[in-house]
Order: sequence, then C-alpha cells, then structure tokens
Amino acid sequence: MKYKSIRGTRDILPEEAKKRQYLEKVAREIFQKYGYEEIRTPIFEVTELFQRSIGDDTDIVTKEMYTFLDKKGRSLTLRPEGTAGIIRAVIENNLYRQKRITRLYYLGPMYRYERPQKGRQREFYQIGAELIGPDNPASDIEIITLTLELFHALGLKNLPLYLNSVGCPRCRARYRESLKDYFKDKIKMMCTDCQRRYSLNPMRILDCKEKEDRVYIEKSPKISDYLCQDCQEQFEKVKEYLHFMKIDYTIY
Repeated sequence: MKYKSIRGTRDILPEEAKKRQYLEKVAREIFQKYGYEEIRTPIFEVTELFQRSIGDDTDIVTKEMYTFLDKKGRSLTLRPEGTAGIIRAVIENNLYRQKRITRLYYLGPMYRYERPQKGRQREFYQIGAELIGPDNPASDIEIITLTLELFHALGLKNLPLYLNSVGCPRCRARYRESLKDYFKDKIKMMCTDCQRRYSLNPMRILDCKEKEDRVYIEKSPKISDYLCQDCQEQFEKVKEYLHFMKIDYTIY
C-alpha cells in the first residue's frame, strides 16, 4: 500500500474505540461529580506558550515538540500537554474572575516527537483535570482523591501513591543552589544533557535516565530539606488529610 499511517501514530479501530468511549464516559462522570466542567482548547498554540510554561530547558521543548511556521511566519506547536492551553484559555476568557475556584477537565490528543514503542506514541490521548484557585491543602487532596476514584472506577486497584512537594519559588531557588553546589565537581563526568541543564536549571538534571548519571543523582540533595515553613506546613496538612482518609502513600 502506498500510504500508511505516520510512524508514531495509529488508527483507533471500532473495537478499541468502544473501550475508549467507556473510559471517557467513566472519566466524565467522575469529573462532573466533583464539579468539573469540560473545556476544549485548540490542538496548536503559539510556541512561546509552551516554552514559558514547560521551560526552555526541558526535553519536551528542546527535543519533543512538533513546531512549524505558518504562512505568516508565526511559530506554532502541536500541544505536547494540556495544562498550558487551559491556563491560557482561563486568562484570555477571564474565567478566574467569574469563580473563586475554577474546575476544568479535558480529553484529547497530544503530540510529542518520541521514540515510538509499546505504550508510547507520538500522537497520544490524555485525560486531565485542573483546579485553579487558592493554593491550599484542600485543593491538593481534591485532585488526589478524584484521581484515585477514577482509577478505582476503572477497576485499577492497589495502586501506589507517591507524594512530594516542589515548594514555592523561594524553596526552589534555594534547592537549585544546593544542587549546583553538589554537582559542580561531578558535572564534567555526566552526559551532555546534564551539563547543559547544569547552567540552565540544575533541577532538570534529576530527570536524566543515563545509568552512570543516576549514581550521582540518587545521592543528590532532596527538595524536602529545602521547603520553607509555609510549604512544609502545607505538605504536613496534606499528609494529615491522607492519614485521616486512610489513603496510603509513599514519600518520593
């Protein structure tokens, strides 16, 4: 046959489409139960949106985005994830002024130029929920319980919950300095990606999958030791809520 599906994409045939319809139905029911409303954003956005939201130094932006120039020379990108477009839509349409808390969910295709393999395609489907409002433990707990309820409704039991906190900008600034100090005498022995990340954002070094580099990364400082008092208190309250609700978790 002359024409075939592009590498990293595949046809969703009727039998699988039925399964996806069921998954979408269950997800919508759970989201709506929690008061979330569906939002649909464009498949492509201006490239700068993802550069600013995801980060210029991330693998997604530097290696995986489908970016092109339109007929007017504007740089556009097929969405690699859903959050950035939703935040853009909330701000552009003043949704945050209409409600103290905005609850939105989305379902749709995303695109990343990755190496195709089982369970990973260049066109993939993502379901997600965004709670936009006060930064407090109740918001964190709501997203966690919503997600667990969705998994349970789909028959996924005994799933581990890994918990952590990235703190606030002040916490992350202190943590970045600590990582720079830790890696400064090791970085020359690490991969070129790690060396590039060291100067741009040393926290991205932690994403490295190279076996030799993981030896250093596993012994690096933990962000939990650099949380400010407010962030530490919020994290403790999240853990208290989980204990109260008898939800097991592991600090990661």
